[in-house]
Amino acid sequence: MQRRQLALLKAANAEVDFVVTIGGNIIPIEVKSGATGSLKSLHQFMGNKKSPIAIRFDTQLPHLHQIDTLIKTKDGGQQINYPLLSLPLNLVDRLEEIVRDLLEDKRR
Repeated sequence: MQRRQLALLKAANAEVDFVVTIGGNIIPIEVKSGATGSLKSLHQFMGNKKSPIAIRFDTQLPHLHQIDTLIKTKDGGQQINYPLLSLPLNLVDRLEEIVRDLLEDKRR
């Protein structure tokens, strides 16, 4: 079994819980104990790094959301739009497979 390196990224007073590399892409991950919670740090990460997808693990059923929001920047604000995949915690061991499939589907 392949071991995966996880990292905590903190920049500009915003941090995401984990960052993984899948298929050469840097993927940010937020873990929430419930169905809701602020994603401010995740939004900032996606605005700065332009990752192809973001992941949120929570207690809900799998769902692909399209996020469209405004983030604060040093120049004022920036509109960002990105896919957010919400997965239940019990699918953490299938993360790489799921993300690779989604990214491949996007390329088609």
